[in-house]
Amino acid sequence: MSFFTPESIRAAVGGTYRARAEVVSLAGGVSIDTRTLKPGQIFAAFKGENVDGHRFLQEARKAGSTLAIVEKGGELPEKLPEGMTIIEVESTRAALGKLARAYRKALTSTRVIAVTGSNGKTTTVRLIDQVLATKFRGSASIKSFNNDIGLPLTILAAKTTDQYVVCEAGMSSPGEIAYLAQIAMPDIAVITSVGRAHLEKLGSQRAIAQEKASLLQGLAPGGLGVVPADAAHLEEFLRPDVAHVRFGASECADLRLTEIESHARGVRFTTNGGQRYEIGLLGAHNAFNAAAAIAVARRMGMTEDEIAEALRDARGAEMRLDRRTIARIDVVNDAYNANPDSVLAAVRAFGGLMAGAERRVLVLGEMLELGESGPAFHEEIGLAVAEAIRAGEGPDFVVLVGDLARFAQEPIVSALGPDAVVLEPKAGDGRSIAERLRPGDGVLLKGSRSVGLERVVLAIQAPAPA
Repeated sequence: MSFFTPESIRAAVGGTYRARAEVVSLAGGVSIDTRTLKPGQIFAAFKGENVDGHRFLQEARKAGSTLAIVEKGGELPEKLPEGMTIIEVESTRAALGKLARAYRKALTSTRVIAVTGSNGKTTTVRLIDQVLATKFRGSASIKSFNNDIGLPLTILAAKTTDQYVVCEAGMSSPGEIAYLAQIAMPDIAVITSVGRAHLEKLGSQRAIAQEKASLLQGLAPGGLGVVPADAAHLEEFLRPDVAHVRFGASECADLRLTEIESHARGVRFTTNGGQRYEIGLLGAHNAFNAAAAIAVARRMGMTEDEIAEALRDARGAEMRLDRRTIARIDVVNDAYNANPDSVLAAVRAFGGLMAGAERRVLVLGEMLELGESGPAFHEEIGLAVAEAIRAGEGPDFVVLVGDLARFAQEPIVSALGPDAVVLEPKAGDGRSIAERLRPGDGVLLKGSRSVGLERVVLAIQAPAPA
């Protein structure tokens, strides 16, 4: 019997019928956007900051939805759509979580894999999905669907015949990962890293470790935790009643990486079983994201050769060390997000990434959500860039973008000279930065998402008319 019936949905979300259609055709899945809604999907109406989804019930019906979940107080049309069952709830957001949790229990033949961490979440989700897809049927979260809307949508998009689904769990406030864990109830929970992102909200690295480890609390009986071996404070929050695979470069790692070699087109490494792996993702840190995927694939029963072959063909997520050549400029776009640890990883990878460039350029946007530690962390980045310059592995020209980025300026100027360091107050449309570049340059873009460094790529692609 299908999970998706009007009554099972109403019972799961705790709602009441506002309207009932004689015929309801449900194919599974939920949409919150009528522009991408597929026939047979449930339409969940949200009240947004600028747009109220309740106003689009007619559009949802025309797109093929026959059931909608609406919120009390939503701006419904005067005439409700014909042929549509409407269930009213106190909160659409809460109802989506309840529905996903209920549906998760129906996924009895599907391994649910949940991924969280300070860095590398989306890349690791992509790697796990691409490796498992070579042998199993399944799906994964799209883009960075990792909050209390995105993760439930990922669960609800899975089919009962799928063998796996990979979810991403992020946080915008303390306690969110624990909430998402109770929805996903993962069979395998992956923590990619415990870094210094969200210090402004959580206050300490120990609190960050505790927040990330809360994903493990949702593990199903007999589940597996895949965790970094070297993460500060994480061990004290691991569950004693479940198995863990620790991955990393330290001797205490169950899945230990050695001989990590980063090059201009990817990274190679060896595991403690003697297996050699190669992935086409830039930066040595991606070896550890791949290690998490290896641990998951092993748990799913794949052989070492199958995993190695799948990883060779795997590709990363958009705007995560995404390389392309535009107008004879080699651009590495890593501007999806930034925190101290991910920026330091990019700085360490810089020399290898820019090998062969006539001029090596670093465009560094400010890092946000670091609280009072923001200036000190930017100075730390500046010192790391200066050290790379003195070692011959750093940039020849640096553009710093944003108010906080100025705290990185002094050590870089001392190593490179004042004429080779520029401070831009904001990225704007990217043209002022793009105009500083020239053919033959190798450019790394790194900064917090809100800085908007991806606009530099657009400006290079479409320069201003003369």
